Amino acid sequence: MNSLNFLKINEKVIFLLMIAFYGVIKAQCIPYTGQVMTAGNTYCSNGNLTVGTTIDIPFGATLIIQSGQLQTVNVGVNGILDINDGASVRSTGSITIGTFGTQKNSKIKLGTKSFLSLTGSVSQGDPSFMGAFPGTTSTLEMGTSSVVEICGTFSQQSTTYPFVNYVGIPTGKAYCIAKADVSGGGPGSVISNDSQIVAIAMSTVTNLGPGNASFCGPNATKSTCPSLWPEGLSEDKSSCGNAPVIIDDMDAFCTKPATSGTPDGFTKFGITIQQKSNAWPENIPNGFLAMESKDKGFVITRVQHVSQTPQPGDAIADPKEGMLLYDLQDKCIKLYNGTEWKCVQRSCND
Repeated sequence: MNSLNFLKINEKVIFLLMIAFYGVIKAQCIPYTGQVMTAGNTYCSNGNLTVGTTIDIPFGATLIIQSGQLQTVNVGVNGILDINDGASVRSTGSITIGTFGTQKNSKIKLGTKSFLSLTGSVSQGDPSFMGAFPGTTSTLEMGTSSVVEICGTFSQQSTTYPFVNYVGIPTGKAYCIAKADVSGGGPGSVISNDSQIVAIAMSTVTNLGPGNASFCGPNATKSTCPSLWPEGLSEDKSSCGNAPVIIDDMDAFCTKPATSGTPDGFTKFGITIQQKSNAWPENIPNGFLAMESKDKGFVITRVQHVSQTPQPGDAIADPKEGMLLYDLQDKCIKLYNGTEWKCVQRSCND
């Protein structure tokens, strides 16, 4: 190989290395301190940060809240706002996500146990031009046990796709709470198609359907949907900032050690569709009736609805203390304590 060809090869290698190095530099996370963001860049915030001006995330830019809390005034999201697990964003103003008819995607994503809380409004702009440009969306993605708390109004423009999507574990849930008026873009406008999204609308709702979301509203209160209402959510519409308490209370159930010592007695009656063992059900302590199956469930009485305090028109006209049933509307097993119907919830019940 002559020196001229060797030099040309080296020039090509150096050029390719420069391109690769430039790509790595571009892909790196730029520390975010409140500066103006530009398209094509990714910015990262670690720890607590307060920005006293409006934050604008342009098309093609990403802001990642890796840890801690970002506090700001207004936020415009035309790119991506990614709130990682356990991180949070608080806004004393409003948030807009997406711009009508731009044909460019926008997204806010919340990780596990992260939250977005704002005293102002949330406005979604539909980049698909009401479905004229399919494939472009502005959406809110919510992870397991995440919370969005909107203390101002909420308006959704899209009619051909839901605004809120659940991206957590299948058995989990996330809360999307609106304390002021909610509005949609008209027929076909739905908040979410995921049942893991618990949508609570504490004021009026117009032109927006729940889709498949677990929905409570309009004018939701704890008494109207006790099984959906999260612990830590104040019924006071002017009380903002409940999100961290709601997250803390999601897993705030307690456990107690099993009872030890000599049983008071043993089970005498049993129903099974399995191969009965010789000692069953007599080997089950402190029971009256035992039932078992490997592939069948136990279905208790199902009714459309019973009010917390019995009302005329309830499915059960004359409830008795100790009565159990499944309320189809409130989606919970209820126990009548002699005065009220209460959803059975996981707790120590002290």
